[in-house]
Amino acid sequence: MSESSAAEKGYIHGYATTEQQRLIRQAELWKDRLILDGTVLAGGTRLLEVGCGAGAVLRILGESFPDVHLGGVDISPAQIEFARDHLAAHGVRADLDVADARSLPYETASFDHVWMMWVLEHMSEDDAKAALREARRVLAPGGRITVIETDYATIKVGPSSPAVTSVLSAVVGAMRAFGQSDAGTQLWGWLDEVGFSDIDPGERLLTFRGAEMTAMAHYFADAVEATIDNPALSSAEEAILRQGVRELREPGPGSWLRGVVHKAQASAGSRD
Repeated sequence: MSESSAAEKGYIHGYATTEQQRLIRQAELWKDRLILDGTVLAGGTRLLEVGCGAGAVLRILGESFPDVHLGGVDISPAQIEFARDHLAAHGVRADLDVADARSLPYETASFDHVWMMWVLEHMSEDDAKAALREARRVLAPGGRITVIETDYATIKVGPSSPAVTSVLSAVVGAMRAFGQSDAGTQLWGWLDEVGFSDIDPGERLLTFRGAEMTAMAHYFADAVEATIDNPALSSAEEAILRQGVRELREPGPGSWLRGVVHKAQASAGSRD
């Protein structure tokens, strides 16, 4: 998903139609394990997704909680245009705007819930905290935030190989260059610093095997492949990364993938 620093430095996955389709597949993979698990939204809740991308998460939330009033912002006009079409095709109503997460175009206390998923990882630390500060501003007193991020260094694949290990290391390096590879680990501190309370860091160690492993490996390979065409890579480095991607796409019997994901939730507290 895409926001502020992502636009300034270049959203690492790009904005092509293939990326929008990847975001839809990504949301489906995380639907039951992460998006809906532990999510409770009362009827009438005014929810804003910051960094809504292709609208895939909003569709899932809208279909699962039809009485919630949905809104979404993304810094990319192309993403918002795609999201409008995607949501309309599935009969989900949402008010979408092109906006920067650091400066939301809404009055103070306009929403009851703010949702961010794979957004802060694309920002500098200062921008991530600015986005969370803005999220708290637009939340009503006592409103809630859900922020989902990971720590890429925790992602492991087994059985492993030098090529797959190179892919995992390259992902950590790329996320560090473009944002925060350990955004999930930092969530508690960021939320506390900008004034949120009742913070649950929501740390989860997720392991995938069998059909789930195959689906997650393909999803991960898709994300990695979109970043390989980098002129800074030597031909040897590119070759081993492409080999690692091929191996990820063909997991053998007994293969597994695991990593730590944080689904942090917190209260905006009272208005200062």
